[in-house]
Amino acid sequence: SFVKYTLADQKEDILKGVTALKAAKVQVVIGKIAMAKEAEKLGMQAVVIRSGREAVQRALAEAKRVLVVSKLEKRRVEQLKAILDFTYDGVIALDEDGRISVFNPVVEKLTGWTAEKAIGRLVIDVLPKSHFQKVLKTGKAEVGEIMEIGPAKVVANHIPIKVDKKVEGVVTTFQSVDRLQRLEHKVRRTLADRGHVAKHSFSHILGHSQAIKDAIKWAREYAQVDSTVLLHGRTGSGKELFAQAIHNASPRWCESFVAINCAALPESLLESEFFGYVEGAFTGARKGGKAGVFEIAHGGTLFLDEVGEMAPSLQARLLRVLEEGEIMRLGDNTILPVNVRLVAATHRNLKEMVEKASFREDLFYRLNVLSLVVPQLAERGNDILLIARHFLDEFSRKMNRSAGWFSVEAEQILLEYPWPGNIRELRNAMERLVMLTGGVEISENDTARALGLDRKQTACIPESEVPEREERLRGDVELAEIRLIKKALKECGGNKTETARRLGISRTTLWRKMQDEDIDAFQ
Repeated sequence: SFVKYTLADQKEDILKGVTALKAAKVQVVIGKIAMAKEAEKLGMQAVVIRSGREAVQRALAEAKRVLVVSKLEKRRVEQLKAILDFTYDGVIALDEDGRISVFNPVVEKLTGWTAEKAIGRLVIDVLPKSHFQKVLKTGKAEVGEIMEIGPAKVVANHIPIKVDKKVEGVVTTFQSVDRLQRLEHKVRRTLADRGHVAKHSFSHILGHSQAIKDAIKWAREYAQVDSTVLLHGRTGSGKELFAQAIHNASPRWCESFVAINCAALPESLLESEFFGYVEGAFTGARKGGKAGVFEIAHGGTLFLDEVGEMAPSLQARLLRVLEEGEIMRLGDNTILPVNVRLVAATHRNLKEMVEKASFREDLFYRLNVLSLVVPQLAERGNDILLIARHFLDEFSRKMNRSAGWFSVEAEQILLEYPWPGNIRELRNAMERLVMLTGGVEISENDTARALGLDRKQTACIPESEVPEREERLRGDVELAEIRLIKKALKECGGNKTETARRLGISRTTLWRKMQDEDIDAFQ
């Protein structure tokens, strides 16, 4: 550091001042001849300035400036060293002759060379197969060079260092291909994540019948391999439940589970859902584009429900994705690799569709690697009662009502009913029963009405009468719902928030129902 003393020209003052500097442990004195002599007598170093006071002050100011710049430069060098030492990328810098001037720890690990040995050497001695020399000669950057350093594959980016338009060296960064792939996967999931998770496992599949036990046994086996699974089953039999359980029991359980219904969208929309699109691909395309389900499911499982409803043109594209493991967004020419485990489901006979030329034969065999039949509810015996009670309890909790119980006659109806809608139909029937009864014994007539059967019969009504019966049932359910809402409003003193909470519905839903049925909160 600098200590500034202003001394008079008298000898006594000079001696007194230099003595004070010595006491302050100043090692070097800069000044005129008289001061320098006195300093040397006291064993201090002296620098003689043969000029006036202003020149001395300028010299001191310049010395101070140089010290500040030196400190800043030292700090900058330390910061740069920290960046180079702790970055995940390998970094090499070369001078204009191609000699290494920077060699960070990541490159040390990649090459097996130490920085001490590498710095000062020609880069071709350390990494003979690269574009360093080309960049030094042309002054043009080389980005995205795939090269091998030992057993590792890396992406190299070579950037020329130019001073006054002259190439003075090259800086190269190396990124591990494996790490880039992991980051790419993470970015894809972060950007496209919409809650694509499998919520159910095999423990959620209720039943003790042999049919369901066999299906679960094979599904568990299929979960352990990565082959495509084709699920066969009637509408409402629980195919997606099996698909989610297979995913959660597989090595891909921690990755995305993405489901899409091939019958729910027209061909043009389904194509963009499958493969995504880039900005401007078509009129109305989202700004920035959109990832398709194959991208979103990358690393995980893609569930294609109702795959038999897919248009022939999409069948061809799906086949190519399954065979090549690559997709291309609509409006783009960039090929993206995807790693997806496919589970498909259908209620149709795909073999018959192949024979009728309405489904591609090659795609059928590509999908039908592992086949699993999800049993119909009517084939599962007493599982029907087990599942019915489960749904009865579930809806009783949601509606804040006591759970009822089945009479022997009601159970018999449930067991004898053919259940064309399978578990979905059973679930809906139990919701009706909770609404219509609630906390009491469920009779034969209650059950028959919930299933759309004649009260005096236990057989399914003729198909021609179904619309009329359903309309009557819908009226009964709506009337019961109105009564329940009015009762809850009265008990809650007209408080809509409390009423909605008690009914297990949102305040918006309650408001809509009140508007539709002209219900007054305080009537």
